[in-house]
Amino acid sequence: MQQCLIYNSSLRFSKATYGILALVAFLIQSQWLVLVISILIILEIISINLSIPYQFHILVLRKLLNKTPQPIQKEQGELAFVCGMAGSPLLISFILLYFGKFTGFAWGLVLVIALLLLLSGIGICVASLTYVIFKKIL
Repeated sequence: MQQCLIYNSSLRFSKATYGILALVAFLIQSQWLVLVISILIILEIISINLSIPYQFHILVLRKLLNKTPQPIQKEQGELAFVCGMAGSPLLISFILLYFGKFTGFAWGLVLVIALLLLLSGIGICVASLTYVIFKKIL
C-alpha cells in the first residue's frame, strides 16, 4: 500500500472538528450542515490535503503554538477507509432526511457518527481499528 506522511495531531484535530460540527448539526437539526460535513469528509478520501480543519491546524494553530511535531507514516488506504466510514453514513443520513424517510434513524446515525468522530479526535478511532482487523483477516 502507498504510504503518506501526516501530522497525527492535525488529523485528530480535523476529526474532532467534524465531530463537533456533526453534534451541532444534530442539536440544531440542520440537514444541510450534515450535507456539508459529509462532503468535506468524503473529499478527504481523495487527499488529506483537501481537509480544511487539517490544513488550518497545520498552517495556523501549529504556528501559534510554536510546535513542530514530526509527521508519521500512514497508509493512504487506511485514511481513505476511515473517511469513507465517516462520510458515507452522514451522506446517507442527509438523503434520508431530505426525502423525509426514517428521520429518527437518520438523526440517530448522525449522533452516532458525531460521537465516533469525537472519540477519534481523542485518539481512539474505531474505523482505523476496523481497517486493521479487515487487513489482517483478508
